[in-house]
Order: sequence, then C-alpha cells, then structure tokens
Amino acid sequence: QPLSPRPRQVRPRERVVCVGVGQCRDFGVTRVKLPIRPAGLLWSNPVTPNPPAPARPNAFAVQRCDFDTFPIQPEERVRYWEEQCRANLVSFRCSAHAQEGLLAQQVCVDAGPLRVALTRANAHVIERTSDMIRAFPRESIFVNIILSGGTFVYQHGHCAKLQAGEMLVYDARYPYLVGGDPSFALLHIDIPAALFQTRFARADIRKPVQITTADGSNRLYGRTLSALLMGLINGNGPTASAGAAQAPGDGLDHQVCDLLGAMMGQASGDVALSSLSAGHLLAAKAYVEEHLGDDGLRAQGVAARVGISERHLRRLFAAQATTLADYLLARRLDRAHQALQDRRQRSTTVAETAYRFGFSSHAHFSRAFKQRFGTTPSELLRRAAH
Repeated sequence: QPLSPRPRQVRPRERVVCVGVGQCRDFGVTRVKLPIRPAGLLWSNPVTPNPPAPARPNAFAVQRCDFDTFPIQPEERVRYWEEQCRANLVSFRCSAHAQEGLLAQQVCVDAGPLRVALTRANAHVIERTSDMIRAFPRESIFVNIILSGGTFVYQHGHCAKLQAGEMLVYDARYPYLVGGDPSFALLHIDIPAALFQTRFARADIRKPVQITTADGSNRLYGRTLSALLMGLINGNGPTASAGAAQAPGDGLDHQVCDLLGAMMGQASGDVALSSLSAGHLLAAKAYVEEHLGDDGLRAQGVAARVGISERHLRRLFAAQATTLADYLLARRLDRAHQALQDRRQRSTTVAETAYRFGFSSHAHFSRAFKQRFGTTPSELLRRAAH
C-alpha cells in the first residue's frame, strides 16, 4: 500500500522503518514497510522511539511513554526494547526465548517521585550486570506485581518464583536476573532508594522480599494497590481506580507506599504503624467500594476482611472526622447520583438504582438523596432524560 501522507525524504545513511500507513519512525537499518497491527493487541498506536536518556540516577525525560516491539523488524526487537527501557526505566541486557522473537509492550507513567510501568511480553530474560549498574546507575528499589503468568527473579544467590497476585521487592542497585513465562503481565514500581529508606527504614531487602496474597488482608491490599496503579496507567487518576480510597491531600505515591508498607508489615512484622494504619484505611475503603450494593455491609465484616478490630476501624475513620456509616452512606449516594445522570441507563428506575446501591428503603433513599444534593432522585432522573 502506498504511504499517505508522503514521508519526508531520507537523508544519506538515515535509518527509517515505516510502521504503518503514513507513519514513519527512525529505527532499523533499511527503509521497509511493516504490516498494520492486527486488531486485539494490547495497544493500537505505534510509538515513536525515544532517544536514550542521560546516564543519571533516577532521571526521566518524559512523564508518560509507551512503546511496543511489534512494529519493529524481528531481528531489531531486542535492541529496540533494550534502548527504550534504558531511556525510560532501567538498563539491562535482554534475551528472547520465543520462536516469533520478542513481543513486548510497556507503558510508563510518573506518580510524584515514583515511576510506574505496565509490561506485557512473551518469554524472555533480562539481566542487569555490575557493568551496567556502573554505566547506568539506578538508585531505586523495584516492586513487581504479577498480574498474569509467572516470573522469576534471581539476586544475591536467592531465586524467587512468582505467580499471578504475588509481589516482589528487590534492590536495583545490585545485579539481578528476571525471566517471564511465554505470556505474562506485571506492574512495576520504581521507588527512589532514599524515599524507600525514609518510609521503610527497618525493612531488610538484602535479598528479594516475596509477598504472597494467600491471606485475606494481603489479598485485599494487593487488589487495592493494583487498582490504584491501573487507574494511573489508564489515565483515570488515583480516585477512579479505587473509588474513594484516596484521603484528602494524599498523593498516589503516598497511597502506594502506605499499602506497600502494610503488606511488608504483614510479611516482616517490622513496618511503622502509620503506614500500616494508612494501608488499613485504604483497604477498608476499597472493600466498601466493592460492596456498596450489599445492604448488610457492617463494620464487623469490613474489619474482618481488612484484618483489624472494629474498634481500630472506627479510630481510622474518626481520624478523618467521619464514621464508617457516614462514609458508606455518602459513597452510596454519590454512586447513585452518577448512575441517575447516566443517559445510557434511561430505562433504570429510581427504585432499581436505590436497590443497586444498598438501599432497602425507597423512602430513606429519597430523603437522604435530597438532603445531600438538594433535589430528589426522580427530579434528577427527569432532567437527565432531557
């Protein structure tokens, strides 16, 4: 197919690859035309390769980037992946272990001092050697959250194998080896070492710290943390990913550290109480958000799922000048208000909306709704219909 619009003229010795109709990128050895990406792959837009970043600790050139090896010639994919990861995350040596070559995609987003990345790839191994650490230093602690498939990490003579739902904390200032299954996905958090030392001064990471999610509280913390990060990756913001799990004035980086601190506290029993308490509160709010439609939701059930006492749960909400009952009512009303304004749900009645968000009494729902929003649910529904 002819390119449209016409690409710029190639200068002598310039290296260009055409990655789709009318879209050319500087990468590769010769001028070639690649097929348009099939539907159903994870991200649909080809990405402009970024130049390598300066070899400075924790220096990033952009606040958001995404890149994909699919448009690249198979023989160039490993080199492309290494260069992009060096520019946007960390330097390493990569080896592909799939017949079709390396197929990998990554999105990187900044969250305050943290850098968060979502990676999906086929089987490959990366190695960060001592020479690379000296040439491209990274003063960071890494956290990997496995979303699907399985991975392994080898460092300091210890090998940790992880499956979906598990997490690993390890020190990027020392050599390591990471490998993945034929199809895996993970969330990666880059935490500056100085910040990690401040927040988790007593955490021992001389060897990789593996965090399982077998118990109920850690499973809830893990889901909450993953939801926060996926909300950031998808551009929805921290509050959209976990309902109202964000306390006023708290940045997402604080929430991530609080939840991580709570999970590391479960693993080692040696993390500051403030982090544990903040993690408990975030997890409690996330659990409430997932069960707004349960009219039997009570403090006892929430506390049991978070792994704390009812008394401590009440203290956590009291520190924010509210109670669990008031918070639950506010969230139910807010979600009902959003639903009644959604024109895609015109056939929904007020009674159905009330029941959907945990109100067993239509009269109670209408009174509380008008007190909060100054209008009745029926009036709002009529206005939304027009």
